[in-house]
Amino acid sequence: MKFRSRYYIRRHEVLPLCLLLAGSSITVTPLFAQTSGNEEVELSTITVNAYRPADTISAATKTDTPLAETPQSVTVIERNELDARGVQNLNEATRYTAGVLPESQGIDNRVDDLYIRGFDAGSFSNNVTLDGLRVPSNGGNSWNRVAFNAWNLERVEVLKGPSSVLYGQIAPGGMVNQVSKMPTLDQEQQLRLQVDERGRYQSAFDVGGTNDSERARWRLVGLFSDGDTQIDETSYQHWFLAPSATFTFNDDATQLTLLGSYQENDGGSTFQFLPYQGTVIPAADGYIDNTTFLGEPGWNTYDRTLWTAGWQVDHELNERWKLGQNARYTHVDSLYRASVGNGVRGAALTELNTLQNDRILARRAVQGEGEAKGYSIDTRLEGEIETGDVIHGVLAGVDWQKSDWDFFRQAASVDPNAIAIDIYHPVYTYYDFAPTLFAQTSTEETDKQRGLYLQDQLAWNQWRLTIGGRYDWFEIDSLNRLTDTRAITKDQAFTARAGLIYLFDNGLSPYVSYAESFQPATGTTRDGSTFEPTTGTQWEVGVKYEPRTIDGMITLSAYDLRQENVLTADPRNDADESFQVQTGEVQIRGIELEGRVTPTPGFSVIGALTRFDSEVTRNNDGYQGNRMIRVPEWMGSLWLDYSFWSGPLDGLSIAAGARYVDETYGDLGNYLHIPDYTLYDAALRYDAGRVGNTDLEFALNASNLTDERYVATCSAATSCYYGSGRTVTASVNLRW
Repeated sequence: MKFRSRYYIRRHEVLPLCLLLAGSSITVTPLFAQTSGNEEVELSTITVNAYRPADTISAATKTDTPLAETPQSVTVIERNELDARGVQNLNEATRYTAGVLPESQGIDNRVDDLYIRGFDAGSFSNNVTLDGLRVPSNGGNSWNRVAFNAWNLERVEVLKGPSSVLYGQIAPGGMVNQVSKMPTLDQEQQLRLQVDERGRYQSAFDVGGTNDSERARWRLVGLFSDGDTQIDETSYQHWFLAPSATFTFNDDATQLTLLGSYQENDGGSTFQFLPYQGTVIPAADGYIDNTTFLGEPGWNTYDRTLWTAGWQVDHELNERWKLGQNARYTHVDSLYRASVGNGVRGAALTELNTLQNDRILARRAVQGEGEAKGYSIDTRLEGEIETGDVIHGVLAGVDWQKSDWDFFRQAASVDPNAIAIDIYHPVYTYYDFAPTLFAQTSTEETDKQRGLYLQDQLAWNQWRLTIGGRYDWFEIDSLNRLTDTRAITKDQAFTARAGLIYLFDNGLSPYVSYAESFQPATGTTRDGSTFEPTTGTQWEVGVKYEPRTIDGMITLSAYDLRQENVLTADPRNDADESFQVQTGEVQIRGIELEGRVTPTPGFSVIGALTRFDSEVTRNNDGYQGNRMIRVPEWMGSLWLDYSFWSGPLDGLSIAAGARYVDETYGDLGNYLHIPDYTLYDAALRYDAGRVGNTDLEFALNASNLTDERYVATCSAATSCYYGSGRTVTASVNLRW
């Protein structure tokens, strides 16, 4: 498109805007560039570090808006940073992001489980988005979830705070948009071979090309991984293929991209229910090792098939207006089998010492089968209007999504004490649970949402104002197949947002914003009427800073986030009643500082600091005044990466990082206290292409370098979850 930029170029911005993003390093040779005042500025030769901050973000406004003009706290993690840090999944991608608690429920190779500003934004939240479209929803008791491999991602975009104005129903803390790799004109071919200290191996490739006229281009991304995991007796295999093709028509006015993926996971699950006694507090012989497997080797399965197919099309109507559409079909089915510690997540905490003789764990066995089909389509009209000196970037859109899912959960009718296990010296029973299974839940559900949204991004001199509104209609039609009863929830919701930012010439950009969100609340009141949606509101103030002498961006933000209409006990309940009312409320006030800067050529710094103040402000269950679950008071992280570009160490890069998470609580009663922890990461890379003629790179990445044993959280006295232990991965990368 030839839209007029609402982000005018200042003379001191010419250099950083001309630096191209590089996979390892680039050299910019002397050239001349035009400033906004038509002055020619000579750009000197300069070497840039392995990765640098992004310039734009699409998820925050569904337009390519510069980060400096986005009036909210956002984070963009580019492909080159993912490679440099050795990222394997979404949890690892967000480790150095303010306000985000990754791996919030411990090590789990089934899903990406993370919290943003105190609210679930991972695979179990129904908030997962790929290329701006939500994946299929599932019920709270379903284990059939979606998780995409990070190798097929071009970037990860983290939005902090309510985002319903563009996406409809979503948690108030924020969301993560994963952006797929797609064909490019300058496609670099890549092959990667990896192995970790457990012998787990992985091979991956990323190839593509164009036809002679460059009107058609293609890309194929794939990966195969197999081997052991951190957990004893647990191995799994994973592979995927993701083809895509882009075609241009009508003198380049129309661009169509077809893309899809096919992914399989086969093997065991690393997720375990561990007792509070033996993980947070010592049992007879101290603590359980973070590699110990307390399930049954013959009853530990997570097999999943996930595939997608869709398109993205953009058509230029004229120089100022264009029409765009994204659409995708997603299918996921899975089988989950596990034997875990006996107990119920969220159960009343009457006793934290649950082991027999301080070492024997009673167990239970479960099986879950699920299937989900998701349909999503988003159509947008984007254009530019001028009213006097004000330029309006207008976006109008309509989206529709539907999820059809079913889930069948069974439990084994076996005495938990008959299959108990010693937590220090496990001896497996190899019990055949299949003949003893009985149905626990069987659900078939259809979820629908359609929404209309309108957004205006106004630019006047150095002021930028973003305003938007959206109206949603949603329906949840759920059938309990065990009782043959149906529950239907229908409602609608309006959400809005507004943000104002001012761009100073020195790189400072202060802003203020307001945003809303909603989520459906299922169930009925005492009189049988359905609940209204749970709502979220946030006020945020902050300042962004783009240094004029170095490359980077720093964001400081403060916010007040509230979730209202939260379900809580009906104060009129008798002893045998469990009706609920919507008078509950929780609040999080926070301060976040995050930066990605390159102070000197070859040196990159990523830093994040978070301060949370969470509180259950209204509640009838006895929790008022308590802290929210999985919300630490402090989090901090720092990643330093230095590359040598001359001398005897030419081509060598050294990186180190540290991550701190303060103490948390695993329940609203604040009985399950989770200690704080500090983890260290490191990386060593050598670019052989800098001393030879081949683009060959060797890398060694380590996370949790000291193999710290830590508890991510607990949801009951029998349901605690260790975080990931040490992982050291060696890689060989070949580019051509």
